[in-house]
Amino acid sequence: MSAVELIFTISAVLFNLLIAGIFIAQKHQKRKFVRIFGISWLCLILPLAIVFTDYMSGDRNEGVTISFIFIFMYMLVELLLDYILKFDFRARAATHIPYIILEYLALFSLIWLAFLINPVVGYIVAICFWLLMACLIYLYWDKMIALVNKTDEDN
Repeated sequence: MSAVELIFTISAVLFNLLIAGIFIAQKHQKRKFVRIFGISWLCLILPLAIVFTDYMSGDRNEGVTISFIFIFMYMLVELLLDYILKFDFRARAATHIPYIILEYLALFSLIWLAFLINPVVGYIVAICFWLLMACLIYLYWDKMIALVNKTDEDN
């Protein structure tokens, strides 16, 4: 594994684990940790930019380029909406759903790129993605149970 591939692997793992940490911190209303994890996550744009720059100097694959575009777009949208404009886009489906789509495009791009490096790296990044998903379920578990209970009461 080259140094650039190692940088990508570490960045992809941290990408997923820091988002998972944000979800857990949100669940426990630890705003300080949400901010620390969020800023740390945004800093991953630097090593990912190094990897992308290295990739651009070699053989190019349109799928790889598009994957990096999804990743960078997601990170820039997050920076713009959460940190610069401080716009609560999650409150409305019209703004939240496109954000979620972009988020999953970025997350799946990371997994795909990791599998291009080698299957072991791909599985490691995929496992971190599923940990992120478990933390997302944990974050919304109470709301999901309340919704199920409300539906049961309505029937």
